[in-house]
Amino acid sequence: MKKKYKLILFDLDGVIIDSKKNMEISWSAVQIAFKIDIPFDKYFELIGRPFKDIMNMLGLSSLSNDIKKVYDVVSSCRIDLIKDYNEAIDLINKLRAKGIRVGVVTSKDEQRTLEIIKHLDILFDVIDCPDDSIRGKPNPDQLLRAILKCQIDPLETLYIGDMKTDYVSAKRAGMDYVHADWGFGDCNSDVLRASKPSDIMDLII
Repeated sequence: MKKKYKLILFDLDGVIIDSKKNMEISWSAVQIAFKIDIPFDKYFELIGRPFKDIMNMLGLSSLSNDIKKVYDVVSSCRIDLIKDYNEAIDLINKLRAKGIRVGVVTSKDEQRTLEIIKHLDILFDVIDCPDDSIRGKPNPDQLLRAILKCQIDPLETLYIGDMKTDYVSAKRAGMDYVHADWGFGDCNSDVLRASKPSDIMDLII
């Protein structure tokens, strides 16, 4: 029997949008500005966490704030490089039409997240981005804050992500998880997967 969800939360990068080119050109600017030889692939394999946590893992904590300023400026200027997954947008609209609430829980900062969502012209019931008051993914804090805002039980919530950090975060929050195979990362072999956004409807409706 298919489970009835009242709230479906989405990761942003790799699930709703393809932002890899935008990330790559932004990281290239960082490499030039700070004379950093850490390749983009090394940075990219750590995405899914808050930017500050990634900088710490790369040994760049002392430059984190300055790096973020450069990265964010380039990222915002080249928002044209970000493409949405059309099927994901269709899925969100279909879920809303069926009365299911939808939201975004992302490790991207609030300013750029809102810029992208405005560009995509999508309406969400809740948008949660990392801040200094809570821990970011793979901790469950953001997901728990999102369901608190919506007053929905975690057992009635589904999170769709594309990185192992998304899976761990959902499990720690006590909610179901579906891995978006069209996204950037991989996950455990025993995780429920969807090869394309339209498969989500088959899983829950």
